[in-house]
Amino acid sequence: MTDVIKLGSVPNFRDLAGPVGYSTPHGPMRRGQLFRSSAFCASPSDLEALAPVGIVAIHDLRGQGEIDMRPDAVLAGATWRHAWIPGLSGETIRALRTAADVRAAMIQHYREFVTAPHKRAGVARVLAAVSEGSAPQVFHCAEGKDRTGWVAMLLHRLAGVSEDDLVSDYLLTNELMRGNGDTRAVARAVLGDKPDEFFVPAMIADVAYLDAGLAQLEADYGDVEKYLSVGLGLSDDQLTRLRGLLLG
Repeated sequence: MTDVIKLGSVPNFRDLAGPVGYSTPHGPMRRGQLFRSSAFCASPSDLEALAPVGIVAIHDLRGQGEIDMRPDAVLAGATWRHAWIPGLSGETIRALRTAADVRAAMIQHYREFVTAPHKRAGVARVLAAVSEGSAPQVFHCAEGKDRTGWVAMLLHRLAGVSEDDLVSDYLLTNELMRGNGDTRAVARAVLGDKPDEFFVPAMIADVAYLDAGLAQLEADYGDVEKYLSVGLGLSDDQLTRLRGLLLG
């Protein structure tokens, strides 16, 4: 079992398997294999603290504009890989007027992880890359909340993590990212200079978002395994390798 790693400069960096290894029907998830994260803007001291973990790949799910605003730090021994999963479109962002608009757009965003081919392609890209690499690896977006949260949910479902643990892991972002000034600054850069309450729905992990995406997944594919294989086009070998990373 690896120690719990806390990075002051990357507040939402954490082990996908949780602090002790989430229980599954196949035994506890393997810790120290896959990590989920907010933007990997790690300080020199945090990079030094991570060195013993032996991370070999960092998968960045952000768009190029997001990367340019806050580029990832360079971690010795880790290959940086770009696996873009689109966020809210420019057209959607320009149409937002109220906090209710933002919340509706977030719900639609999660549904589009299922219905939008370009978003499915990004999810497929990162999962394929993770499956073909060795552990330990990191995947992240800007806050480690939506795109990262969706990928984490899929991996937890694939491993057989309970719904209670899956949801708790998803919502932990709200605690870890609370009061993060960098996140609000990025939100203002993307969404414009609006009142604080306008940004709230875009800055929280909300179970309603996850439920909307899962309801769409079940309507279109029946279950996560069919979504992974049919919707994303992942092969049986890739899914087997992912399970190996998750469960051992």
